Amino acid sequence: MKKCIYIVFTSLFLFNSSCTNLDEELYSTLTSDKFYQNDQQLIQALGNAYTTMQYRGTNLWGMFSANVVSTDEAVAPWRSNGGFLRNNSVHLLSHEHKFNPTLPAVFASWEFCYNTIAACNQIIYQIENAPVESASKPKYIAELKVLRAFAYYNAIDLFGNIPLSIDFADTSLPEQKSREEIFPIVEKEILDNVALLDAAPSSLNYGRCTQGVAYTILAKMYLNAEKWISTPRYNDAIEACNKIINSGKYHLENDYFSNFKIENQNSAETIFALPYDRRGGWGWQIHQYTLHAAFQRVYNYSAPLWNGVTGMEAFYNLYDQEDKRIKSWLEGPQYDQNGVALINVLGEPLNFTPHLNGLKNAGDDQGVRMGKWEFTRDLSQNESMDNDWTFFRYADILLMKTEAIMRMNGGVATQEAVDLANQVRERAYGNSNFNYTVATLTMDELLNERGRELAWEGHRRQDLIRFGKYQDAWFGKPAEGDNHTNLMPIPSIATSSNPSLQQNPGY
Repeated sequence: MKKCIYIVFTSLFLFNSSCTNLDEELYSTLTSDKFYQNDQQLIQALGNAYTTMQYRGTNLWGMFSANVVSTDEAVAPWRSNGGFLRNNSVHLLSHEHKFNPTLPAVFASWEFCYNTIAACNQIIYQIENAPVESASKPKYIAELKVLRAFAYYNAIDLFGNIPLSIDFADTSLPEQKSREEIFPIVEKEILDNVALLDAAPSSLNYGRCTQGVAYTILAKMYLNAEKWISTPRYNDAIEACNKIINSGKYHLENDYFSNFKIENQNSAETIFALPYDRRGGWGWQIHQYTLHAAFQRVYNYSAPLWNGVTGMEAFYNLYDQEDKRIKSWLEGPQYDQNGVALINVLGEPLNFTPHLNGLKNAGDDQGVRMGKWEFTRDLSQNESMDNDWTFFRYADILLMKTEAIMRMNGGVATQEAVDLANQVRERAYGNSNFNYTVATLTMDELLNERGRELAWEGHRRQDLIRFGKYQDAWFGKPAEGDNHTNLMPIPSIATSSNPSLQQNPGY
């Protein structure tokens, strides 16, 4: 079953949707002295912290826009004919790096982080004060603290200098702290609690924080430390990756696309997933984001398809034809399940082309569409897909260790780095004919390989910033004169609630 414990228990607590000042307030009448009566209720309570991530975690108006549409791997163009995703230009603004404090990608990403933080703070407080005697209470609290660290990791990445609140009982406005101040706090929170977490992934902890999740957060933080806090931590990144690699708990799936199946919960590659079930609430809606309306009859959808987000030509051209991952993209003539050609709005055969005429005059079927997630069939109006979203998977660990080794070696590959990257490479090609060598695995090529392997999985923005390419020119966006867009603005909902917050430079 793909349902995890927090899918079945989502209504105990309601949290303020803005959560900008982190003055958490309990809205339920089920207080800790009345509800937390046994171990099962403690487990159920954990679920409310995870469910806060479900909608904004993959939403086109939130984290997906912030981490995917704002990069060189995706764009939501306006089209010269047919229906398309206009939305008052908000997706174009993200793509062009014209961020502002009221942009949906900005405030919804903030809410993703701080709603999760607020939920963790509240439930930690209630479990700590619950009358039930349970030997598992320290483990559940540790799990919530690592989940909170995951939220802070995202907040540090997106916004930089952020308010810190880890005490539910403290009702004062949280003080804004620099990346340099928050980084060691979050790091210590993980290190202090990782040993209490489950060491092995299982059906019982699927979608929850395990030791693998904790070490992946640390690896991500250490890999970005030089960019974030001007202190290289690449050896620490390697050690964190080794904790996962040497555990023997994860491995690459033989089939790349098995990670994106509807029933993808059994992937041995998954480290941290956000479980989705259309019967349990909002989920992954890539079908609406990317598909042309002609696909409604292919998959029996009554929900509208927005002909929206596409891959960009230069990014698509990073793939070799022999690379199996190129099948992530719908390119060329499109057909229904009976082999009948689909038709575009001009009455011509639907033919997805990598080329886009322009940001505001793309043709109806221009742009390759994302198809690596298996499309759920027979969806009713506004239903989401059943595929689980993966925050972290094992292929990323191999490539992060590769990068850390190369950065410690002046940007030059070693044989160890090559061997790690080739594990991912051989899976992509099905043989060793396209393997890297010490000479061919450059830093630029590693960035390209990360792009091909992790396309649209929410890593590209962070990667481009770390490689110093986020301000480069790409389709629809000129080169930028400074790097202030490495950070998003603090949203207006936060600064209005907490006047002490200082806006990020450039906004």
